[in-house]
Amino acid sequence: MKILVVRPSPSGEELAKNLNKIGIPSWHFSLFDFYPSTSPISLSKKINELYESKIIVIFSKKSIFYTNLYLKNNNLKWPFHVKYYAIGKSTAFFLKKYIKKKLLFLQKKKTVKVY
Repeated sequence: MKILVVRPSPSGEELAKNLNKIGIPSWHFSLFDFYPSTSPISLSKKINELYESKIIVIFSKKSIFYTNLYLKNNNLKWPFHVKYYAIGKSTAFFLKKYIKKKLLFLQKKKTVKVY
């Protein structure tokens, strides 16, 4: 039996490599990867929607990283009035470094407030 690692590159490749090193056969196949946008429909054209949102759902640390990079480079901040929901505890704590407010994340099939 082999483990299929679907985590995005490069962390997914690293995980598969480490698993193989300790004798756990694994493959890496990323369903998606993250890169700074080169699309004409970039965050710069969607920034007003970010600030008009009532809820923002965060799925990954990479999306936080690139959004924060854009905001920082343009002297902007994460909207404070928004309710943030993170998928996963580590993503929630990563986001908390940037927004400095309460946020929610799913843990063991229940919603938990993080302070």
